[in-house]
Amino acid sequence: MNPIESGTSILKEIFNSFSMIDGAEITKLIEKIKQSQRIFFVGAGRSRIMLSAFCMRLNHLGIESYMAGNIPCPPAKKGDLVIAASGSCETPSVIAILKRLKKLDIDIFLFTANPKININNIANSILKIQAPYRFNENKNNSTQLMRTLFEQVVFFVSETVIKELSSTIPVKEIIARHTNLE
Repeated sequence: MNPIESGTSILKEIFNSFSMIDGAEITKLIEKIKQSQRIFFVGAGRSRIMLSAFCMRLNHLGIESYMAGNIPCPPAKKGDLVIAASGSCETPSVIAILKRLKKLDIDIFLFTANPKININNIANSILKIQAPYRFNENKNNSTQLMRTLFEQVVFFVSETVIKELSSTIPVKEIIARHTNLE
């Protein structure tokens, strides 16, 4: 396979996985973001990187957003929304944070690829992504390494949400919130 064929194969995987998502869950996420006072993001590894991009774009739109563990990061409280991503839902640091926040009655929206997850004690809403969720489990879902497809679809969903949310905001306002320290 040459590089163009490899890239095309990756795009097809993303398209196929994204196409299987319940669009109502994306709409629910958009509404939750609109109704929340602040948005917090929780993830580890490459999932955290995808969520960092989402967090940055929400701030560009004027929506107060924070990455858990970054400075500054105020405490989350009722009325806030936590958006988390864990392909396996087995990442100890992420699950511990979600359980603690759930006990505080904070609204949690979770991206995962684990089809067997019971969200009752870790999230209020879930968006399941058709992708490998364990390092040793591929089952023809992806030709890419480990949980790459999951991470790509999380990013793609976040860009979809940003596109919807930004449609009524003048571009000049968004640009004015972009950093000038680069």
